[in-house]
Amino acid sequence: MPRVSSAQLERCQKILTLFERLGKNISIKGFEDRLEFQKIVYLAQQYGIDFGYSFSWYLKGPYSKTGAKDGYTICENLKSNQKLISVQKTKLDEKNLEKFRDIISPHMDDPIWLEIAASLIYLREETYGDNPLDQIIGYLIEDLTSGYKNFDEEKVRKVLSDLVRIRLLK
Repeated sequence: MPRVSSAQLERCQKILTLFERLGKNISIKGFEDRLEFQKIVYLAQQYGIDFGYSFSWYLKGPYSKTGAKDGYTICENLKSNQKLISVQKTKLDEKNLEKFRDIISPHMDDPIWLEIAASLIYLREETYGDNPLDQIIGYLIEDLTSGYKNFDEEKVRKVLSDLVRIRLLK
């Protein structure tokens, strides 16, 4: 396993803690696994659980190269059983983490919900600002469905409603 910097080690410990508290295994085997990993981390960071990642727009919404690298490092560490990274070494704001778990739990294994949710928040924060939410919905339905997606407008509106209700989107 490649050498891990202290900054990467700290991020990986936080990620392990997050997933352990969520009761979700970290996997990067399949594309959907990697998508779920990226979107859960993005949503957690948007909720205030800071990992220090920067995200940019990619094919399936917000994506962090550093987050992806850390995901591979964590999985390699777990696979090799080296235990360089452990849950016990780091603490996250338990109150915030518990609230986030309550919010994300019903959707953790739904990559479509996670992708739409992360995309809506990213587009609101980074692209559309105070523009009407319908403009963001239009972007997700028109641009993201061409060729490789099939986001149903009703599903996008349901996720939007969920995000407004749980105060992840204004």
